[in-house]
Amino acid sequence: MEKLYDDVLGTLEFDKTVWWKSLNVSMYGSSENIELLIQDVAQEGILDIQRDAYLRYCQNVDLYEKSVPSYILDYYKFHFEEIDRKVELEDVFGKNQVTENELFRITSLWYVFICRDGSYGWILGCSWNKKDGFAVLLSESEPRIISSKQLRNLHKINDPTLGLFIHDGENSWKGLEQHHFFGELENLEIELEGSSEEGITPVQQKAYAEYTQKKEDLFEAFSKMMLTAYVGDSAQVDEMLASGQPIVVQTVLPKTLYIDKEGNYGWICYTAWNDSYMGVLLSEAQIQFMQPEQLRNYRNEEKVVDEVCGVLFKDATGWSKEVVVRLTEEICTMPVTIRTYGKPVSDKQRASYQKFIELNATRWEGIKDATLDYYMEGYDDFVEYLDLPDSLLRENVTRENVVPGLLDFTQLFIKTNGRIAWLCECPTTDDGLAFEFTNGEIQLISQSDIVS
Repeated sequence: MEKLYDDVLGTLEFDKTVWWKSLNVSMYGSSENIELLIQDVAQEGILDIQRDAYLRYCQNVDLYEKSVPSYILDYYKFHFEEIDRKVELEDVFGKNQVTENELFRITSLWYVFICRDGSYGWILGCSWNKKDGFAVLLSESEPRIISSKQLRNLHKINDPTLGLFIHDGENSWKGLEQHHFFGELENLEIELEGSSEEGITPVQQKAYAEYTQKKEDLFEAFSKMMLTAYVGDSAQVDEMLASGQPIVVQTVLPKTLYIDKEGNYGWICYTAWNDSYMGVLLSEAQIQFMQPEQLRNYRNEEKVVDEVCGVLFKDATGWSKEVVVRLTEEICTMPVTIRTYGKPVSDKQRASYQKFIELNATRWEGIKDATLDYYMEGYDDFVEYLDLPDSLLRENVTRENVVPGLLDFTQLFIKTNGRIAWLCECPTTDDGLAFEFTNGEIQLISQSDIVS
């Protein structure tokens, strides 16, 4: 193994792409052996800019020790939902319970890494990514939490408009800023489509400037849409807002602002009702819900912008989109399927979708009544071949618990002739059920009656 002695860095050994040596450090109440890594992929030797970076790091290490934990805590809370899915966390590591001190039980410092351009940072191990850990870029004006891959292959831009962006090694530049959402100051990741060679384009700078100008109005409109989904009645929401009642719908939170190469932009939001994410397109005239990957690939998707239905994406039998609605007393993200077999959406289908938009909360009372009638009429048969929970036994079932206990809504379906219905799966029938409201009244039918 090749070795060298450097007047600044001491005795180093070479391993694949880095010069390295062991360091004994005392940090966060313990003494540990870590490694100093000096990047040299082409084995061209250590640069003066790397020596200067090491000296600068040594001069500021006490400051980093004090300041970095709050950034790690911020990063942990921002990515908590992803982390929580990967590892089984103790109660003390809950999003609102964890402290800086607790975090050092599930993280540890591995390396000090000095890049070829003189940038430097820490690489830390963690319980949620045992192979690669994560990194803290220390050489900028304030610490930035990034992936270890981003630090090892660092491509960065200090954009005069957008600030510091670091390439993810795939197809995006990523930055970070803070926005006020629901009265709280929250981190928002900025993700710009592009290769490391392309950088940030004027089109994206213009889109970001437009977003910045409109963001308060966009968030207000988005919040109103979410509140309407919860309440189910737009007129009631207008009355609530007119009275000065604040909007608080904190089961959905913007996490990322995505801007593609053509300047289309929108949020990717965490949705607590299904512990998942949804895309919210902001750059069209009306805010549109969609799947996160549809937002990220928006410029390449086969789609139409319909005057009534909004943005529709091409699928096997026609067009589809996502809506956020309240069904069975729970908010949910639900697909809308408009069957056209390659033809444009018809006026009849637009009228059906408009009817759906105009529905208010009282319509769901009709679903409760229809489901209870259906269930009680067939109860003697159901009890013979289904393992019914106690809540659905005859003496316990009610119009309030029969729908969530029995039905699993799957989509809103609009047929070629304009018939419209909610489709749902139900253990009482292999064919599924549907609630049609084409004629203004809720009618329970077999799913095959409308889908075939």
